[in-house]
Amino acid sequence: MASKSKSVLISVVVLRLLTLGLLAASIVLLYLDKFTLSGDTKISFKDVIAYRYVIATGIIGFLYTLVQIPFAVYHASKGKRLIRNWCLLEFDFFGDKVIIHYCYFLCFNGMHLSIIWK
Repeated sequence: MASKSKSVLISVVVLRLLTLGLLAASIVLLYLDKFTLSGDTKISFKDVIAYRYVIATGIIGFLYTLVQIPFAVYHASKGKRLIRNWCLLEFDFFGDKVIIHYCYFLCFNGMHLSIIWK
């Protein structure tokens, strides 16, 4: 049972690091992406309010994941939580729910805008 628990904790760390990398990549891609409308009008994320929302959501998710990584690494290495009361458990649970909804809206808005502008 202990090895299964350890593998779950290590997978949590790996998934947090993967999430951090993917959020960083999406922020950079959205920041650098520029497209041209008919009439040689160049549009970037600064020109469309929804794109600013998408980048802000990506930054919030990036910062939340950055805060969570040390807790996940400590939990995986020591096998116990850094903060042992219910506060960190509730922060993990509700924080993950909020960030999942933010990332869902990030994907939805980005895809919706891309479909509209093409």
